[in-house]
Amino acid sequence: MKIVFFLFFLISFQFGFTQNLNNTSNKFSEKEIQEAATQSLENWNYYLRNNLDSLKSDAVQIMMLGYEGENDFAINIGKRSLGSYLIRTGQQLKGIEYLKTANSYFERRENFVIQTEIFNEIGNGYLYNGKPIEAEKFYLKSLKCGKKSPDPTSAFLAEVNLAQAYINIGNNDKAEAILQHYKTESLKRSKFEAVSSAYALLGTIAENKKNVPLAKEYYRKSADFGFKSKATSLIAQAYNNMAIVFFHENNTNESLNYFQKALDLRIQTKNAKSISESYYNLGDYYFGLENYKEALKYYSKSEYYCKNKKLVKEELDAILAISEVYKTQNKWELAYQEMAKVVDLQKTYFSELAIEQTADNELLESLDQIEIEDKNESHEAKLIAAIENEKLHRNILYAVFAFALLALAFLVFYRKRIS
Repeated sequence: MKIVFFLFFLISFQFGFTQNLNNTSNKFSEKEIQEAATQSLENWNYYLRNNLDSLKSDAVQIMMLGYEGENDFAINIGKRSLGSYLIRTGQQLKGIEYLKTANSYFERRENFVIQTEIFNEIGNGYLYNGKPIEAEKFYLKSLKCGKKSPDPTSAFLAEVNLAQAYINIGNNDKAEAILQHYKTESLKRSKFEAVSSAYALLGTIAENKKNVPLAKEYYRKSADFGFKSKATSLIAQAYNNMAIVFFHENNTNESLNYFQKALDLRIQTKNAKSISESYYNLGDYYFGLENYKEALKYYSKSEYYCKNKKLVKEELDAILAISEVYKTQNKWELAYQEMAKVVDLQKTYFSELAIEQTADNELLESLDQIEIEDKNESHEAKLIAAIENEKLHRNILYAVFAFALLALAFLVFYRKRIS
Protein backbone atom coordinates (compact mmCIF):
# COMPACT_ATOMS: atom_id res chain seq x y z
CA MET A 1 0.00 0.00 0.00
CA LYS A 2 2.91 2.35 0.67
CA ILE A 3 4.16 1.78 -2.85
CA VAL A 4 0.69 2.48 -4.25
CA PHE A 5 0.48 5.82 -2.39
CA PHE A 6 4.01 6.71 -3.53
CA LEU A 7 3.07 6.10 -7.17
CA PHE A 8 -0.06 8.23 -6.78
CA PHE A 9 2.01 11.07 -5.28
CA LEU A 10 4.49 10.99 -8.18
CA ILE A 11 1.72 11.16 -10.78
CA SER A 12 -0.06 14.05 -8.96
CA PHE A 13 3.20 15.98 -8.59
CA GLN A 14 4.02 15.59 -12.28
CA PHE A 15 0.53 16.81 -13.28
CA GLY A 16 0.75 19.83 -10.96
CA PHE A 17 4.24 20.72 -12.18
CA THR A 18 3.07 20.66 -15.82
CA GLN A 19 0.15 22.99 -14.94
CA ASN A 20 2.53 25.39 -13.22
CA LEU A 21 4.76 25.55 -16.29
CA ASN A 22 1.73 26.38 -18.46
CA ASN A 23 0.68 29.20 -16.10
CA THR A 24 4.12 30.83 -16.04
CA SER A 25 4.32 30.84 -19.84
CA ASN A 26 1.99 33.89 -20.03
CA LYS A 27 3.62 37.22 -20.85
CA PHE A 28 2.02 38.98 -17.87
CA SER A 29 1.33 37.52 -14.46
CA GLU A 30 -2.16 37.59 -12.99
CA LYS A 31 -1.01 40.20 -10.47
CA GLU A 32 0.34 42.47 -13.23
CA ILE A 33 -2.89 42.21 -15.21
CA GLN A 34 -4.91 42.99 -12.08
CA GLU A 35 -2.79 46.06 -11.36
CA ALA A 36 -3.09 47.27 -14.96
CA ALA A 37 -6.89 46.82 -14.83
CA THR A 38 -7.07 48.77 -11.55
CA GLN A 39 -5.05 51.61 -13.12
CA SER A 40 -7.37 51.57 -16.14
CA LEU A 41 -10.31 51.87 -13.75
CA GLU A 42 -8.75 55.03 -12.31
CA ASN A 43 -7.96 56.40 -15.79
CA TRP A 44 -11.59 56.14 -16.91
CA ASN A 45 -12.92 59.33 -15.35
CA TYR A 46 -9.97 61.50 -16.46
CA TYR A 47 -9.92 60.22 -20.05
CA LEU A 48 -13.70 60.50 -20.28
CA ARG A 49 -13.49 64.22 -19.58
CA ASN A 50 -10.26 65.11 -21.33
CA ASN A 51 -9.18 62.65 -24.02
CA LEU A 52 -11.55 60.23 -25.73
CA ASP A 53 -8.80 58.82 -27.99
CA SER A 54 -6.82 57.83 -24.90
CA LEU A 55 -9.97 56.31 -23.44
CA LYS A 56 -10.35 54.09 -26.50
CA SER A 57 -6.67 53.08 -26.53
CA ASP A 58 -6.72 52.30 -22.82
CA ALA A 59 -9.93 50.26 -23.19
CA VAL A 60 -8.59 48.14 -26.06
CA GLN A 61 -5.24 47.60 -24.37
CA ILE A 62 -6.74 46.37 -21.11
CA MET A 63 -9.28 44.17 -22.92
CA MET A 64 -6.51 42.50 -24.96
CA LEU A 65 -4.49 42.00 -21.79
CA GLY A 66 -7.56 40.48 -20.15
CA TYR A 67 -8.17 38.06 -23.03
CA GLU A 68 -4.50 37.05 -23.07
CA GLY A 69 -4.44 36.36 -19.34
CA GLU A 70 -8.03 35.06 -19.13
CA ASN A 71 -8.80 37.79 -16.60
CA ASP A 72 -12.53 38.66 -16.56
CA PHE A 73 -11.99 41.73 -14.37
CA ALA A 74 -9.64 43.31 -16.94
CA ILE A 75 -11.92 42.35 -19.86
CA ASN A 76 -14.96 44.00 -18.29
CA ILE A 77 -13.06 47.11 -17.16
CA GLY A 78 -12.07 47.48 -20.82
CA LYS A 79 -15.63 46.94 -22.00
CA ARG A 80 -16.91 49.63 -19.62
CA SER A 81 -14.36 52.14 -20.99
CA LEU A 82 -14.98 51.19 -24.62
CA GLY A 83 -18.75 51.51 -24.10
CA SER A 84 -18.28 55.02 -22.68
CA TYR A 85 -16.12 55.96 -25.68
CA LEU A 86 -18.63 54.64 -28.21
CA ILE A 87 -21.66 56.46 -26.81
CA ARG A 88 -19.73 59.75 -27.10
CA THR A 89 -18.61 59.14 -30.67
CA GLY A 90 -21.90 58.33 -32.37
CA GLN A 91 -22.19 54.57 -31.78
CA GLN A 92 -24.47 54.66 -28.77
CA LEU A 93 -26.24 51.32 -29.24
CA LYS A 94 -22.98 49.37 -29.58
CA GLY A 95 -21.62 51.25 -26.58
CA ILE A 96 -24.70 50.35 -24.54
CA GLU A 97 -24.19 46.69 -25.52
CA TYR A 98 -20.64 46.73 -24.09
CA LEU A 99 -21.80 48.52 -20.95
CA LYS A 100 -24.59 46.02 -20.31
CA THR A 101 -22.14 43.12 -20.66
CA ALA A 102 -19.77 44.77 -18.17
CA ASN A 103 -22.68 45.44 -15.82
CA SER A 104 -23.55 41.71 -15.71
CA TYR A 105 -20.03 40.96 -14.49
CA PHE A 106 -19.99 43.63 -11.76
CA GLU A 107 -23.55 42.76 -10.72
CA ARG A 108 -22.44 39.20 -9.93
CA ARG A 109 -19.67 40.62 -7.75
CA GLU A 110 -21.97 43.17 -6.10
CA ASN A 111 -19.66 46.07 -6.99
CA PHE A 112 -22.29 48.76 -6.52
CA VAL A 113 -19.88 51.68 -7.13
CA ILE A 114 -19.03 50.59 -10.68
CA GLN A 115 -22.59 49.41 -11.33
CA THR A 116 -23.92 52.85 -10.39
CA GLU A 117 -21.53 54.45 -12.90
CA ILE A 118 -22.39 51.94 -15.62
CA PHE A 119 -26.15 52.48 -15.29
CA ASN A 120 -25.51 56.23 -15.48
CA GLU A 121 -23.41 55.72 -18.64
CA ILE A 122 -26.12 53.56 -20.25
CA GLY A 123 -28.57 56.37 -19.51
CA ASN A 124 -26.19 58.80 -21.24
CA GLY A 125 -26.08 56.46 -24.22
CA TYR A 126 -29.84 56.53 -24.63
CA LEU A 127 -29.94 60.30 -24.01
CA TYR A 128 -27.33 60.96 -26.73
CA ASN A 129 -29.28 58.60 -28.99
CA GLY A 130 -32.37 60.81 -28.61
CA LYS A 131 -34.27 58.46 -26.29
CA PRO A 132 -34.78 60.40 -23.03
CA ILE A 133 -37.57 58.10 -21.81
CA GLU A 134 -35.28 55.06 -22.05
CA ALA A 135 -32.47 57.12 -20.51
CA GLU A 136 -34.71 57.95 -17.53
CA LYS A 137 -35.09 54.22 -16.71
CA PHE A 138 -31.34 53.69 -16.42
CA TYR A 139 -30.70 56.91 -14.51
CA LEU A 140 -33.30 55.72 -11.98
CA LYS A 141 -31.56 52.31 -11.85
CA SER A 142 -28.28 54.13 -11.18
CA LEU A 143 -29.83 56.07 -8.29
CA LYS A 144 -31.37 52.90 -6.84
CA CYS A 145 -28.08 51.01 -7.10
CA GLY A 146 -26.22 54.02 -5.65
CA LYS A 147 -28.10 53.64 -2.35
CA LYS A 148 -26.29 50.30 -1.85
CA SER A 149 -22.88 51.77 -2.70
CA PRO A 150 -20.30 52.50 0.02
CA ASP A 151 -19.54 55.77 -1.82
CA PRO A 152 -22.09 58.36 -0.62
CA THR A 153 -21.88 60.32 -3.89
CA SER A 154 -23.26 57.31 -5.80
CA ALA A 155 -26.70 57.96 -4.31
CA PHE A 156 -27.09 61.17 -6.35
CA LEU A 157 -24.54 60.68 -9.16
CA ALA A 158 -27.14 60.34 -11.94
CA GLU A 159 -29.42 63.17 -10.81
CA VAL A 160 -27.84 65.87 -12.98
CA ASN A 161 -28.20 63.68 -16.08
CA LEU A 162 -31.72 62.66 -15.11
CA ALA A 163 -32.55 66.37 -14.91
CA GLN A 164 -31.16 66.85 -18.44
CA ALA A 165 -33.40 64.01 -19.64
CA TYR A 166 -36.45 65.74 -18.11
CA ILE A 167 -35.42 69.04 -19.73
CA ASN A 168 -35.28 67.23 -23.10
CA ILE A 169 -38.72 65.75 -22.45
CA GLY A 170 -40.04 69.20 -21.52
CA ASN A 171 -40.68 68.51 -17.84
CA ASN A 172 -38.79 71.54 -16.49
CA ASP A 173 -40.43 71.50 -13.05
CA LYS A 174 -39.31 67.94 -12.34
CA ALA A 175 -35.84 68.72 -13.64
CA GLU A 176 -35.60 71.77 -11.39
CA ALA A 177 -36.62 69.81 -8.27
CA ILE A 178 -33.99 67.15 -8.97
CA LEU A 179 -31.28 69.74 -9.64
CA GLN A 180 -32.00 71.53 -6.37
CA HIS A 181 -31.47 68.23 -4.50
CA TYR A 182 -28.34 67.45 -6.54
CA LYS A 183 -26.96 70.92 -5.80
CA THR A 184 -27.62 70.55 -2.06
CA GLU A 185 -25.94 67.13 -1.84
CA SER A 186 -22.96 68.35 -3.88
CA LEU A 187 -22.57 71.41 -1.65
CA LYS A 188 -22.46 69.21 1.47
CA ARG A 189 -19.42 67.44 0.01
CA SER A 190 -17.78 70.56 -1.49
CA LYS A 191 -18.12 69.19 -5.01
CA PHE A 192 -17.95 72.62 -6.60
CA GLU A 193 -17.76 71.35 -10.17
CA ALA A 194 -21.05 69.49 -9.67
CA VAL A 195 -22.65 72.57 -8.06
CA SER A 196 -21.51 74.69 -11.01
CA SER A 197 -23.07 72.22 -13.46
CA ALA A 198 -26.32 72.22 -11.48
CA TYR A 199 -26.58 76.02 -11.58
CA ALA A 200 -25.81 76.05 -15.32
CA LEU A 201 -28.75 73.70 -15.98
CA LEU A 202 -30.98 75.69 -13.63
CA GLY A 203 -30.09 78.71 -15.75
CA THR A 204 -31.19 76.81 -18.86
CA ILE A 205 -34.53 75.98 -17.21
CA ALA A 206 -35.03 79.61 -16.21
CA GLU A 207 -34.36 80.65 -19.82
CA ASN A 208 -36.88 78.05 -21.04
CA LYS A 209 -39.42 79.66 -18.71
CA LYS A 210 -38.51 83.12 -20.10
CA ASN A 211 -37.26 84.22 -16.66
CA VAL A 212 -34.15 86.09 -17.83
CA PRO A 213 -33.25 87.74 -14.45
CA LEU A 214 -33.32 84.33 -12.70
CA ALA A 215 -31.35 82.75 -15.53
CA LYS A 216 -28.64 85.41 -15.13
CA GLU A 217 -28.54 84.79 -11.37
CA TYR A 218 -28.07 81.06 -11.90
CA TYR A 219 -25.38 81.57 -14.54
CA ARG A 220 -23.55 83.91 -12.18
CA LYS A 221 -23.67 81.31 -9.40
CA SER A 222 -22.50 78.67 -11.84
CA ALA A 223 -19.49 80.85 -12.59
CA ASP A 224 -18.85 81.58 -8.88
CA PHE A 225 -18.66 77.89 -8.03
CA GLY A 226 -16.62 77.25 -11.13
CA PHE A 227 -13.98 79.64 -9.75
CA LYS A 228 -13.85 77.62 -6.52
CA SER A 229 -12.94 74.51 -8.45
CA LYS A 230 -9.29 73.58 -8.89
CA ALA A 231 -9.95 72.43 -12.45
CA THR A 232 -8.46 74.99 -14.86
CA SER A 233 -10.93 74.07 -17.60
CA LEU A 234 -13.87 74.73 -15.27
CA ILE A 235 -12.44 78.10 -14.18
CA ALA A 236 -12.13 79.05 -17.86
CA GLN A 237 -15.76 78.03 -18.37
CA ALA A 238 -16.68 80.14 -15.35
CA TYR A 239 -15.03 83.18 -16.98
CA ASN A 240 -17.03 82.43 -20.12
CA ASN A 241 -20.32 82.20 -18.17
CA MET A 242 -19.62 85.47 -16.42
CA ALA A 243 -18.93 87.12 -19.78
CA ILE A 244 -22.40 86.02 -20.97
CA VAL A 245 -24.00 87.37 -17.77
CA PHE A 246 -22.31 90.76 -18.16
CA PHE A 247 -23.34 90.90 -21.83
CA HIS A 248 -27.01 90.33 -20.88
CA GLU A 249 -26.64 93.13 -18.34
CA ASN A 250 -25.30 95.42 -21.09
CA ASN A 251 -21.98 95.66 -19.23
CA THR A 252 -20.02 95.17 -22.43
CA ASN A 253 -16.62 96.17 -21.05
CA GLU A 254 -16.70 93.53 -18.30
CA SER A 255 -18.15 91.04 -20.76
CA LEU A 256 -15.20 91.54 -23.12
CA ASN A 257 -12.77 91.35 -20.19
CA TYR A 258 -14.13 87.94 -19.09
CA PHE A 259 -14.30 86.54 -22.63
CA GLN A 260 -10.62 87.46 -22.99
CA LYS A 261 -9.74 85.90 -19.61
CA ALA A 262 -11.46 82.68 -20.69
CA LEU A 263 -9.45 82.66 -23.93
CA ASP A 264 -6.12 83.31 -22.16
CA LEU A 265 -6.72 80.50 -19.68
CA ARG A 266 -7.80 78.07 -22.40
CA ILE A 267 -4.65 78.84 -24.38
CA GLN A 268 -2.66 77.84 -21.28
CA THR A 269 -4.53 74.54 -20.98
CA LYS A 270 -4.07 73.87 -24.74
CA ASN A 271 -7.61 72.52 -25.06
CA ALA A 272 -8.13 72.99 -28.80
CA LYS A 273 -11.91 72.72 -28.79
CA SER A 274 -12.28 75.25 -25.97
CA ILE A 275 -9.86 77.69 -27.62
CA SER A 276 -11.85 77.58 -30.87
CA GLU A 277 -15.03 78.21 -28.81
CA SER A 278 -13.46 81.29 -27.20
CA TYR A 279 -12.52 82.79 -30.57
CA TYR A 280 -16.04 82.08 -31.78
CA ASN A 281 -17.60 83.64 -28.64
CA LEU A 282 -15.58 86.81 -29.17
CA GLY A 283 -16.89 86.89 -32.74
CA ASP A 284 -20.43 86.59 -31.36
CA TYR A 285 -19.68 89.37 -28.87
CA TYR A 286 -18.69 91.83 -31.60
CA PHE A 287 -21.49 90.65 -33.89
CA GLY A 288 -23.96 91.46 -31.10
CA LEU A 289 -22.47 94.96 -30.92
CA GLU A 290 -22.74 95.26 -34.73
CA ASN A 291 -18.98 95.67 -34.95
CA TYR A 292 -18.73 93.49 -38.05
CA LYS A 293 -15.04 94.14 -38.70
CA GLU A 294 -14.01 92.72 -35.30
CA ALA A 295 -16.62 89.97 -35.57
CA LEU A 296 -15.08 88.81 -38.86
CA LYS A 297 -11.62 89.00 -37.30
CA TYR A 298 -12.48 86.57 -34.48
CA TYR A 299 -14.68 84.26 -36.56
CA SER A 300 -11.78 84.04 -39.03
CA LYS A 301 -9.38 83.28 -36.16
CA SER A 302 -11.69 80.51 -35.07
CA GLU A 303 -11.87 79.13 -38.62
CA TYR A 304 -8.09 79.24 -39.09
CA TYR A 305 -7.41 77.65 -35.70
CA CYS A 306 -9.95 74.88 -36.31
CA LYS A 307 -8.47 74.17 -39.73
CA ASN A 308 -5.00 73.71 -38.23
CA LYS A 309 -6.33 71.52 -35.40
CA LYS A 310 -8.58 69.54 -37.77
CA LEU A 311 -11.74 70.47 -35.83
CA VAL A 312 -14.00 70.13 -38.85
CA LYS A 313 -17.37 70.61 -37.16
CA GLU A 314 -16.17 73.75 -35.34
CA GLU A 315 -14.63 75.04 -38.57
CA LEU A 316 -18.03 74.65 -40.24
CA ASP A 317 -19.66 76.73 -37.48
CA ALA A 318 -17.08 79.49 -37.92
CA ILE A 319 -17.54 79.64 -41.72
CA LEU A 320 -21.33 79.77 -41.30
CA ALA A 321 -20.91 82.67 -38.85
CA ILE A 322 -18.69 84.52 -41.36
CA SER A 323 -21.32 83.98 -44.04
CA GLU A 324 -23.96 85.40 -41.69
CA VAL A 325 -21.89 88.55 -41.14
CA TYR A 326 -21.64 89.10 -44.91
CA LYS A 327 -25.40 88.55 -45.33
CA THR A 328 -26.07 91.14 -42.62
CA GLN A 329 -23.90 93.60 -44.57
CA ASN A 330 -25.67 92.66 -47.85
CA LYS A 331 -22.38 91.36 -49.26
CA TRP A 332 -24.08 88.49 -51.04
CA GLU A 333 -21.19 87.47 -53.28
CA LEU A 334 -18.88 87.03 -50.27
CA ALA A 335 -21.63 85.21 -48.37
CA TYR A 336 -22.07 82.87 -51.34
CA GLN A 337 -18.32 82.12 -51.40
CA GLU A 338 -18.43 81.18 -47.72
CA MET A 339 -21.41 78.89 -48.28
CA ALA A 340 -19.50 77.16 -51.10
CA LYS A 341 -16.71 76.50 -48.59
CA VAL A 342 -19.32 75.04 -46.25
CA VAL A 343 -20.50 72.58 -48.91
CA ASP A 344 -16.93 71.45 -49.64
CA LEU A 345 -16.10 71.12 -45.97
CA GLN A 346 -19.27 69.15 -45.26
CA LYS A 347 -18.16 66.58 -47.82
CA THR A 348 -14.81 66.33 -46.04
CA TYR A 349 -16.47 66.18 -42.63
CA PHE A 350 -18.86 63.36 -43.49
CA SER A 351 -16.13 61.52 -45.39
CA GLU A 352 -13.75 61.69 -42.40
CA LEU A 353 -16.59 60.72 -40.07
CA ALA A 354 -17.32 57.69 -42.23
CA ILE A 355 -13.64 56.69 -42.25
CA GLU A 356 -13.39 57.07 -38.47
CA GLN A 357 -16.56 55.05 -37.89
CA THR A 358 -15.35 52.38 -40.34
CA ALA A 359 -12.08 52.12 -38.41
CA ASP A 360 -14.01 51.82 -35.14
CA ASN A 361 -16.31 49.19 -36.67
CA GLU A 362 -13.31 47.16 -37.83
CA LEU A 363 -11.85 47.40 -34.35
CA LEU A 364 -15.13 46.26 -32.79
CA GLU A 365 -15.41 43.36 -35.23
CA SER A 366 -11.87 42.30 -34.33
CA LEU A 367 -12.66 42.46 -30.60
CA ASP A 368 -15.89 40.50 -31.11
CA GLN A 369 -13.94 37.85 -33.04
CA ILE A 370 -11.32 37.67 -30.30
CA GLU A 371 -14.07 37.20 -27.73
CA ILE A 372 -15.67 34.40 -29.77
CA GLU A 373 -12.31 32.70 -30.23
CA ASP A 374 -11.53 33.19 -26.54
CA LYS A 375 -14.79 31.52 -25.56
CA ASN A 376 -14.20 28.67 -28.02
CA GLU A 377 -10.61 28.19 -26.83
CA SER A 378 -11.76 28.29 -23.22
CA HIS A 379 -14.41 25.66 -23.92
CA GLU A 380 -11.91 23.54 -25.89
CA ALA A 381 -9.28 23.88 -23.16
CA LYS A 382 -11.77 22.82 -20.50
CA LEU A 383 -12.82 19.84 -22.64
CA ILE A 384 -9.19 18.77 -23.21
CA ALA A 385 -8.42 19.23 -19.52
CA ALA A 386 -11.44 17.11 -18.61
CA ILE A 387 -10.38 14.36 -21.04
CA GLU A 388 -6.79 14.44 -19.78
CA ASN A 389 -8.00 14.40 -16.19
CA GLU A 390 -10.20 11.41 -16.94
CA LYS A 391 -7.28 9.58 -18.58
CA LEU A 392 -5.07 10.37 -15.60
CA HIS A 393 -7.60 9.04 -13.11
CA ARG A 394 -8.14 5.95 -15.27
CA ASN A 395 -4.38 5.29 -15.45
CA ILE A 396 -4.04 5.71 -11.70
CA LEU A 397 -6.88 3.26 -11.14
CA TYR A 398 -5.29 0.79 -13.56
CA ALA A 399 -1.94 1.13 -11.78
CA VAL A 400 -3.51 0.61 -8.36
CA PHE A 401 -5.56 -2.33 -9.63
CA ALA A 402 -2.50 -3.93 -11.30
CA PHE A 403 -0.41 -3.47 -8.20
CA ALA A 404 -3.18 -4.92 -6.05
CA LEU A 405 -3.32 -8.02 -8.31
CA LEU A 406 0.44 -8.42 -8.07
CA ALA A 407 0.29 -8.07 -4.32
CA LEU A 408 -2.51 -10.63 -4.14
CA ALA A 409 -0.63 -13.08 -6.40
CA PHE A 410 2.50 -12.66 -4.30
CA LEU A 411 0.50 -13.26 -1.13
CA VAL A 412 -1.05 -16.48 -2.54
CA PHE A 413 2.36 -17.71 -3.72
CA TYR A 414 3.94 -16.87 -0.37
CA ARG A 415 1.24 -18.76 1.51
CA LYS A 416 1.69 -21.83 -0.72
CA ARG A 417 5.42 -21.86 0.03
CA ILE A 418 4.74 -21.70 3.75
CA SER A 419 2.28 -24.57 3.42
